Amino acid sequence: MSGNTFSQLEMLRIAVLMEEEGRDFYTNCAELASGKVKNFFVTASGQEFLHGVKFQDLYNELLEKETEPVEYLFDEDITTLLRALIENSVFDRKDKASEIIKDLKSAAEYALKSEKLTVEVYENLFENTKNPEIKAILNTILDEEREHVEYFSRLLEEID
Repeated sequence: MSGNTFSQLEMLRIAVLMEEEGRDFYTNCAELASGKVKNFFVTASGQEFLHGVKFQDLYNELLEKETEPVEYLFDEDITTLLRALIENSVFDRKDKASEIIKDLKSAAEYALKSEKLTVEVYENLFENTKNPEIKAILNTILDEEREHVEYFSRLLEEID
């Protein structure tokens, strides 16, 4: 990572890790929940998985074209650092699971809040980069994340 900017591969690596973090969080909630709430978290986890696969595919595609050394992206310490940057910033582990999984509305509200935070993170990165290639990657990521926001917003409207 050079200076305060991320490469396309770094950005996609972060996106993949964020999707994994979301998938793991929703999976853990599903294990604690039952009924409609459990089904909600299973679906949310599945969406995170599919987005992660899409971002990983983009990552792999760019990696094949890369001419500069990128071994550092596979380093365990780098992965730990990236996870530390992501962890608790969107899927807050401090929130009590019992409150999140108590009913479908609480689950959807929490998921919507988390997905909106994810969009904010990517929008901030988008606004602070001048590189058109990075902006293109961020647009792709933002499109996927906004789908989550729309899905959870529609679900909340149906619940209310």
